[in-house]
Amino acid sequence: MSQYYNILTDNEIQMVHEASLEVLRTTGLRLNHPVALERLADAGADVDAAGGQVRLPVELVEKALKKTPEKFLCAGRTPEYDVDVSSGPAAPPVVRSGGGTINHYDFFSNIFRPLTLADCRDIATLMDALENMDIVGCPAPRDAPPETYDLHTLKVMLEAGRKHIWALPKSSGNLKYQIEMMKAVAGGGEALRQRPLCSGIVCLIEPLFFPNDEIDRLLLYGEYNLPVKVPLVPMVGANAPYTLAGALARTHSEALGSMVLLQTLCPGIPTWYYVLLHEMEMHKGTAVYHSPEIMMINSGLLQMARLFNIPSAAVGYSTTDCQAHQIMFERGAALTMYALSGITEIGAAGSIEGGLAISPLALVIDNELAAYTRRLTKGFEINRETLAVEAINRVGHKGDFMSDPHTLKFLRREKRFKPDLFDWLPFELSNNGNNTILERAHDKMNDILKRDEVPPLEKPLQKELNRILQAAEKELKEA
Repeated sequence: MSQYYNILTDNEIQMVHEASLEVLRTTGLRLNHPVALERLADAGADVDAAGGQVRLPVELVEKALKKTPEKFLCAGRTPEYDVDVSSGPAAPPVVRSGGGTINHYDFFSNIFRPLTLADCRDIATLMDALENMDIVGCPAPRDAPPETYDLHTLKVMLEAGRKHIWALPKSSGNLKYQIEMMKAVAGGGEALRQRPLCSGIVCLIEPLFFPNDEIDRLLLYGEYNLPVKVPLVPMVGANAPYTLAGALARTHSEALGSMVLLQTLCPGIPTWYYVLLHEMEMHKGTAVYHSPEIMMINSGLLQMARLFNIPSAAVGYSTTDCQAHQIMFERGAALTMYALSGITEIGAAGSIEGGLAISPLALVIDNELAAYTRRLTKGFEINRETLAVEAINRVGHKGDFMSDPHTLKFLRREKRFKPDLFDWLPFELSNNGNNTILERAHDKMNDILKRDEVPPLEKPLQKELNRILQAAEKELKEA
């Protein structure tokens, strides 16, 4: 798709960008990491080491934007599952499942329960089979040891799936062992650099503050040039301005500041412009993850990412945890809006309750929504032959195009969306013993879990992962 929906005018884009640059010049970032402070100062930042304040000149921001890759690889365990991440318009949006989820939700029983490692294995198996799902987010099971749950999860995801993994470490100490697991499966450090099986995360603590352990993580990722996300998670009206324009400027300033930190400490490291805004519902005091205002702000931020040719990411979280029809509407609306805004990666597939819970059934439905969205963004071809002038004249007033040679010629050449779960039968037929979309999704989910088998890792590699996990548990539990 060569054209996108632009919610901001060129002048408004410039105003937001200049306001964000002013925030970085005046307030800047806050951090206390000695290595980061030294390198930022050497790069031209105005560093107050005692106060931990780092003001960023415009020139430093511009240099960071130029160093940020426009495209990069998120490798699968095998090449057929590789994902090429690009800020350009050539590919449909990449789809990623939710990461960090701690609860499991069953649509049929309407029961929330703690997520388990067995659930993680099922999620990895489902993701491996769902053709419109590209990247697997690591959940946070609650039956694993709290000191090493992230290592248990990564081991399961590496064993049970072949797609790229967004691995979420508990700390920089845990990340060292995660990277050992990645290196083992990839075939060594250099192989991991060439084919990053996993991407990572570095977090801001609002507002504009990077804790030391997050920077330690960044330096570890940088050793292997692993792609990283820096989530931008302001709550509109709480720790971000109440006005939509103010929230835009606040978030964009964090995006730019993050780019400076990443590209100063780890030049050329791949990253996304990753937005996860939510807003304070002022009447009830609750967090809202989906609203027209959130979609408008995110659309504007995705437009900013396109302006600087940075791959972008956002999520389609649902606020509710039990209303299937509302979940499907919110997810479908977000997928469509963000895809038309030129997003690179749409995250949080299968996630509900603001990302705290995941539903395998929702993953299956999101796979269908992703197929619909991908077809929508591909557009269609217009030329003399597809315009069908001769066919229109040939059929004339009869109106029978079904038997015309033009229809027969293009019946398979021009692709159509083919639903797997959606039912487009007339009302009388669809209610004549036909099941609901939730039941159809449930049947598909169970079918995948029963029949799909991911080729296991070789036994020596399984032993090596067990060895790494045991070493990590010994060190981290004693710490």
